[in-house]
Order: sequence, then C-alpha cells, then structure tokens
Amino acid sequence: MTLLGDLSMGEIVSRIGAVIVFAWLQGLLFAGLARLMGDRRPQYDGRLSPNPFVQLSVWGLAVGVLFAMSWVRPLRYEPASNRLGGWGVVLVVLGGLAAMALLVPAADLLRPLALMLPRTGGYAVLYGINQFQLVAAGSVLLNLLPIPGLAAGAIWQAVRPDQGKRLPRYESIGLAVVTAAVVAGLVPSLGAAVLPYVTLVGNA
Repeated sequence: MTLLGDLSMGEIVSRIGAVIVFAWLQGLLFAGLARLMGDRRPQYDGRLSPNPFVQLSVWGLAVGVLFAMSWVRPLRYEPASNRLGGWGVVLVVLGGLAAMALLVPAADLLRPLALMLPRTGGYAVLYGINQFQLVAAGSVLLNLLPIPGLAAGAIWQAVRPDQGKRLPRYESIGLAVVTAAVVAGLVPSLGAAVLPYVTLVGNA
C-alpha cells in the first residue's frame, strides 16, 4: 500500500498531472461516444468541454495520486436516446475504456519528442508519460467493475432506469466502498501488474 509519505514531491506532482490528463481524456471519450450513439445528455451536462476539471472527481484524484488508480466524475446517460438503448450504454462504457487502454501504448510514441527537449525537461516529460500510463492502465481495469460511481457502474442506468433519482446516492456508497478496498490493500496495484505487457517499451 502506497502512502503519501512514500512519494517524493516530484512523484506527487507528476501523479496529479497524470490523473488530470486521464480524467480529461476518459471523460471526453465517454461523452463523445455517447454523442455518436445519439445520446446528448453528457454533452448537455458539459462533459464535452475542453476543460479537464469538469471530468475530475476529487476522490478519484486523491486515490489516483496515492494508488495510481482513479475514475472520472460519473456521467449520466439517457438509454432511451441511445440508438441501441441500454445496450448502447454498455457499448459506450466498454468502448471508452477500450480506447483509453489503447492510449496507454500509444503514449510511448511521445517519448522521441520528449528526448528532443533539454535534459531536465525531457526527463520530466518522460516521467510524466510513465505516470500517465501507470494511472491509465490501472484505472481501466478498476473501472471494469460494475460498481455505481465507476465507469462500468453506468450499466445500472440501463438496467434500472427507474432508479435514476437514487443513482447519486448509490454512487457515493459505491465509491466509498471502492476507496476503502483500495486503501485496505484489497485491490492490488493493477497498473503496475499489467503495464509491462501493454506498453511498447515495457516499463512503468
């Protein structure tokens, strides 16, 4: 279990940046895919904004900095507006997570550009890429859990649309349980476990 005291100031800063970038990209992927499927609700809720902070969860940021696993602020979908109905919501969630998973090895393509920078700046960028890949890989796996508050928890919006008004309460409970499980060490460091197998260079 990684605690704040075990992290250097450089690691904390780079991890914060990595979580913000992850949340921004992941939120945009979900909102963009929903829009392509005919569901405008995430767009109306401002989730297609270039502002990364509309996607950011405060608790997700804290857990991401400490444990390199995070989540975006929960999105609301309208299954009735989706071209495939409830199955379309499932497709949006899985497609968004799959696209984020593909961005993990794709981030390696930025490494040659980082090497063109002055040594100090180049090292900082390379370390930032490592941290983004670590956070993104772990977060994709974590968000496959169908727990309200996590990305895959959105399937309950399709399965039980009548519970829409109660969903925020369920999300708070679900995220509290996830946070407690991560802090207690019941959820391992998912990113560190899979990253050597999914990056082009094979390092974390």
